[in-house]
Amino acid sequence: MFAVCDQFAQEFDLKFNSSKSVALRIGNRYNVICAPFVLSGTELKYVHEVKYLGVYLVAASHFKTSISHTKVNFFRVFDCIYSAPRLPVLKLLPSSYLRHTVCHFLLYASESVPLSASQLHSLNNCINRAVHKIFGVRNAESINDVRRFVELGDVAELVENERSKFIDRLIVSGKPVDLCLAAVHIFR
Repeated sequence: MFAVCDQFAQEFDLKFNSSKSVALRIGNRYNVICAPFVLSGTELKYVHEVKYLGVYLVAASHFKTSISHTKVNFFRVFDCIYSAPRLPVLKLLPSSYLRHTVCHFLLYASESVPLSASQLHSLNNCINRAVHKIFGVRNAESINDVRRFVELGDVAELVENERSKFIDRLIVSGKPVDLCLAAVHIFR
């Protein structure tokens, strides 16, 4: 297949940047060493994780994503804004800031990629730590009360809401929805 791509590229004066191309294996034999892929005369490097459209895909026996970078980015932004001199509006409405930060960073692409129960639990812990820092509450019951008050539910519920909004936007746009709906249902 790569030979066909190379031939097409030569015929149409295109060049592949082999230094930016990598290979990632997903399937039962993802960790077995195999023959290298060659693109434009260069062997592609096999990687265990690759970023594609902002989502980190992981080499595994099944389709899997990584949320470690998502959590790091969330806390980087959270710490940066939280440690800055607070605006009066932020003091009055920390809940809207928290909801926006959570939805923007922690739930990125959650409507289109599967998240395991442990990943959902880990994302919930990120929110709990942010609630603890903003509101100064320590025990789990108080944190859950604050999350209910600021309308920041469980991550599984938030992900489901994001998926519903995504499907609604597809339907309203009039684009072919059947394939997209099938893909979304596969990941549930």
